Amino acid sequence: MTAFAGSLASVAGGILLAGAAGWLCAAALLPAGRLFRAERYGWSFAVGCALLAAFVPLSLLLRVTPGWIPFLVVSAAAGVTARAFRLEPWPAPGNPTARASKLLLALVALGVCAYALRALTEPMWANDFVAIWGLKGKTIFGTAGYPERFYRSPALSFSHPEYPLGLPLLYAGTAFLLGRWDDHAMALLFPLFQVATLCVLWGWLRRRSVPPAAALLSAGVLAWFEPLYSGFLTGMADVPLSFGALLLGTSLADALEETDGGALRRLAFASALIAAIKNEGLFLAAAAAAIALLSTRRSGRRAALTALSAALVVRTAHVPWRSRLPLADFDLGSGSWARLGESLAAAAALVGPVLGAGLALALLLVAIGGRHRAGDRILGLCACALGAYLTLPAFAVRGPEWLVRTTLPRTASALAPLACAAIAVRFSVGGASSGSTARPRGSEPRPGPPAPSTRES
Repeated sequence: MTAFAGSLASVAGGILLAGAAGWLCAAALLPAGRLFRAERYGWSFAVGCALLAAFVPLSLLLRVTPGWIPFLVVSAAAGVTARAFRLEPWPAPGNPTARASKLLLALVALGVCAYALRALTEPMWANDFVAIWGLKGKTIFGTAGYPERFYRSPALSFSHPEYPLGLPLLYAGTAFLLGRWDDHAMALLFPLFQVATLCVLWGWLRRRSVPPAAALLSAGVLAWFEPLYSGFLTGMADVPLSFGALLLGTSLADALEETDGGALRRLAFASALIAAIKNEGLFLAAAAAAIALLSTRRSGRRAALTALSAALVVRTAHVPWRSRLPLADFDLGSGSWARLGESLAAAAALVGPVLGAGLALALLLVAIGGRHRAGDRILGLCACALGAYLTLPAFAVRGPEWLVRTTLPRTASALAPLACAAIAVRFSVGGASSGSTARPRGSEPRPGPPAPSTRES
């Protein structure tokens, strides 16, 4: 066995153990049962990553060297707590199981294999990984702390000390369990992010009564979406952010329709998770809160408060480690309508024949899809994020064209899982927005027929 294969097996073992702990904790987020099983795989991976990241600062706070024992203690405590708040099993069998197309299954599997090959061929090498995410993670691992110079020294401003530490802590936590820093083997995290995203997408669409072929086709399109699942973005925050955005969008739709007793909990977790990944995570949580407030349902106020408060808690926890230095890339006083026009013109210049055809097809699918509350809300969240990505370059110090050219393609690609979920559910046959999962309160089994459809003509 080569050294890389041994390291890869060790990283896989640590992630597998974290995922198992996440599976136990996910009992407090999703009801047990076949209806939620596929989604639970994805959410379990998200919880496992959160445990891998969270045990590091908790260990350092208690002046304990991070390692297997602190990780197991934190995981056990989280599992016991989750067990005390676990949801009741879902008694209904869910949507009838249909034989999925072997061709579509092969399409998804090959897409996963192709990304794994791109991600694991060489160590993570992207510029933002080397200068930001990997640098911070390696420093936390090497020093067993987070040096003050990272958020006070102007010489390190290139590392963006204002960014959240969720991803660097995940790298550091994985390295502490491995016993060394190996940015080649740790790239395994990214194909697993892709698999978890596909599990959530497939499971949520099936729970929303989308036909198996349509749900699998949506997953296949996403699995082969190379602008997101590329070797360049391996190691950067866009792939984890895309996963968190999907968790946020689906849980927001569930919480507004009160599909089950864990919907609000999932929304809180997703908001906290996405706020820990990138700065725009807080914006997405705020956008989700605004969409929730526009809902006519009484659940809208609870969902808005949940989404925003969870993200703010994470933001507040980062205050001691956030830079007090002025932002080097943005000047909020420089924005103008003219610069906004430059931003939009620069974005239009990036659209070539292939990208233009893809965008035209996506817009066509959005236009001809039926009105669907869940799909419309997820599309709204996606539109808010895209609007922010197009507007922010107007405040860039180096000019709108520079920021659009260097960041827009990858940041916009992170919205692909949201777009796939929204488009597919708007084409759902029968239009069941909540299907057999609707419950007005709690997670107790409710006798009687499924809730009526919320699809709008």
